[in-house]
Amino acid sequence: MWQQAMGELSEQLHVEGVDDGDEGGEGGGGNSGPLEVTIEQAFQHFACLYIKYLQIFRKLENCYDCMIHPQKRIAVKSVLELVIRRVLELKNDLVKWNPPNSYVKIPTGPEEAFPWEYVHLDDILVDLKLSPEMLEIPVPRYFREDIKRQIDQRDRIVLGYMRLKHNTDKMYITDNFDSAVVVENMTLERAIEIIQRNERGRQGNERAMLVKVMREKERQGRIFDSTVRVEMDHDLAATNLQRVLKGFISRTEAARERENELMFIGMRHRRDNLDMLDHELQVAYVKRKQEQLENKETYEKALEDMKAIIADEEGPEKREELREERTLWVTDQIAQEKFPEDLEDFYQTKMFVKEDDGDELAATKGGKDDKKGDKKGEKKEEKGKGGKKDKKGKGGDDEAEAMPKLQGRTDLTDNMAKCVGLYEEVWDGRDESDNFQQKHDVDLGKEVVRPGVYEEIRSQVDEMLVMNLKKIKMQVAPATKGKKGKGKKKGKKGKKGKAKKKKPLPGEKISELKGLDADQMLAVLIENKLVVRCRNRTVNSLVGDFNYLGSVHHTADRKDEGTWEPHDPSIAQIRQSLTEYCILPNGSPEIKAKTAKLIKSVMLYGPSGAGKTHAVEAVAHELGALLIHLNPAKLRGQFGGKSGPTKLVHMVMTVARDPAMQPVVIYIDECEQFFTGGKKSKDKDGPSRFKKDFLLYKNQALEAEHRVIIIGTSKSPENGDTKDLKGFFDKFLYMPYPDYASRVLIWKHYLAEKITEGLRSPDQGNQNANMSLAKRAQIEDEISQKVRVAMERINISSLAHVSEGYSAGAIARTVRIVITPRRVAMVRLRPLSNYDFIDNLSFQDVNYLDDKTTFMEFTRVITGLADRRKKVEAIVSGEPIGGKKGDKKAGKKK
Repeated sequence: MWQQAMGELSEQLHVEGVDDGDEGGEGGGGNSGPLEVTIEQAFQHFACLYIKYLQIFRKLENCYDCMIHPQKRIAVKSVLELVIRRVLELKNDLVKWNPPNSYVKIPTGPEEAFPWEYVHLDDILVDLKLSPEMLEIPVPRYFREDIKRQIDQRDRIVLGYMRLKHNTDKMYITDNFDSAVVVENMTLERAIEIIQRNERGRQGNERAMLVKVMREKERQGRIFDSTVRVEMDHDLAATNLQRVLKGFISRTEAARERENELMFIGMRHRRDNLDMLDHELQVAYVKRKQEQLENKETYEKALEDMKAIIADEEGPEKREELREERTLWVTDQIAQEKFPEDLEDFYQTKMFVKEDDGDELAATKGGKDDKKGDKKGEKKEEKGKGGKKDKKGKGGDDEAEAMPKLQGRTDLTDNMAKCVGLYEEVWDGRDESDNFQQKHDVDLGKEVVRPGVYEEIRSQVDEMLVMNLKKIKMQVAPATKGKKGKGKKKGKKGKKGKAKKKKPLPGEKISELKGLDADQMLAVLIENKLVVRCRNRTVNSLVGDFNYLGSVHHTADRKDEGTWEPHDPSIAQIRQSLTEYCILPNGSPEIKAKTAKLIKSVMLYGPSGAGKTHAVEAVAHELGALLIHLNPAKLRGQFGGKSGPTKLVHMVMTVARDPAMQPVVIYIDECEQFFTGGKKSKDKDGPSRFKKDFLLYKNQALEAEHRVIIIGTSKSPENGDTKDLKGFFDKFLYMPYPDYASRVLIWKHYLAEKITEGLRSPDQGNQNANMSLAKRAQIEDEISQKVRVAMERINISSLAHVSEGYSAGAIARTVRIVITPRRVAMVRLRPLSNYDFIDNLSFQDVNYLDDKTTFMEFTRVITGLADRRKKVEAIVSGEPIGGKKGDKKAGKKK
């Protein structure tokens, strides 16, 4: 699989033009000039690259998870992280160059891109004959596994503070959809009346059933007394019993043989066999992880031993070589009547010689002509970009952006090409028949250690030589006084070029916080219940289907209505965006530090019950992150005073920036209340007082090396200030009401989940631990069969139609109310039906039409769709775009 993935990666690099000599070439044409491309062509090109890199990503991630050879794992991980970075870059390109609908397309002039967050690739998947599951981005398992010890240590500290401050470690985000809905405000007298009425009804039913049983017994007795009794021969009776028993045994055996035949031809799965295989896979997984850890520790110890071996074997020779090289240089300097104080000039001379060699090599290949051409091109670009825009000032944003380059070398593709070359040189075709246990290779380990040992020897030689130079200088000090003064002056000049110190953050000036470290600030946050635990949820637990007609809806022309409304994103797109914006960039320090477009904050908006809090907990769980929950209800009245908001935000960001606490997810619930706009808010204790500090710390405190993601959620985004929200959040994701296909999956998922929970006893886990594998498989098989039987009479399609306009949370809460352990126990006597759910579903909140209008209006504003449409209408009508009535010519030009 590794070989196959690296081969595909090599092909992709060739498609991207890495093999071409011209770094900025288009289409691999060399001197033929750039190719003119349209937005549609660029999107198709990036989409195909994106899908192919996703396939390579999956294979490399499986390779890294399954390998136990430590050096191979290091090589695979380096390539994997480069591929992840390329996937993120391509996603940004797809969003940027998403073909706009004709409703927002500029009718005249060159094409202008309109970035749209929700990318539809269903038509490309059809062309490539791939399933929608190909777009489900896997979360690399090493994100949590490689830092498991760090996460466990941090969680022990957090749980310890929770028990100390609150006497409990079960502090989770409140799930409003995990409990029943209070239908009415009930008084005590009303409750007693209802209980009495139900009790009288129950007693009446019991008496009626008792009378019915007694009458049936009397009727059976009368029939028995009135019938004529026929005495049967004992032999005949035995023959009848044998006939019935043999028939039953034959039918049972025939049914068993039929089941075995269906299993043999693959038309029916064997449940117990699958469970045994699952158990064996789990055992093999645990064993593999132990071997990976052992091999890694052995390799790290071996590297330390190799350092000593190389220092003993190769150290003296290398030390003598370095000493001779530097001694010759010092001798030449003294011969030129220049007495060196240190070796800076030596290294500068060495670098200068290397640069000269590189320039000569480039000149022989025609590099000079290429450089001239590049400089001319750069000058033209500067004139085209800077000259006109600087003159127009604010109007420069309206200029059409140049089409993207479909091919060309970048630092990222060059690094991937180096990794492919290293694989072909070292690992491809390597004979490891004698390394069955997949231990590390000593020769490769020495190559890794050797540069560090040589660097250590070089520093020791330099130190000794500088000390000798100082001794010699002390002896000839009277002759070199003048040179000393010059050297000092040069040093003073160098000080001017030093970078300015960063401006301290506001919280650093508060005296109360100066003596607190990150652990103490964490304790304060836990004391105020701002740090919570996340449930074991994954991104895939956001249940929803793929939009199979997304491209059709996105490009459709609504000539009958005259307007075009963007289609709601599918839950599959939301899962994909959450993984790409929140999880992948923050899973590894190397990926975070080198990601081209840094995303610090994401806003999720949608109706209540759409799964926003579920998504936040899924991101935190997948990353193994510390979850900081900022809720207006928790912050009201807390951290008062003039410096109170600054204290809180400073403590939150200090804890988040601590490497021992990372990764960190900062969850801002009901974020529209934090960004209400306006100069001063009437509510002095409200959450809007934190806005200024949030904006400042997000821009200044969080840097590329910090694995921190801020996620805000809102069910009423229209109440927030659009300008402030745009200034704080980098991405906006709309989580809509589920469509029909998603509702079918949601009903199936929660029904099966709750019925399975009801069939399992509370101590099922302890009993399974003491059972044999075959017995455990038999019990699981029986439970799954009972679940299928219980769901047979439920028409999922009808429930999905009836629940249109209800959120996923409302459906989940309905199932939790109806499917109780007692109701599951009564399934045999009273099977489940649609009527059981419709009554409870009617009590759930539904504001579909109002919410739909509100969220679509917010989407138009926050994405720039409304402004873009106004611009198109202005161009069509010939009105000036800038808003000035007299400037008609400028409007026409644009």
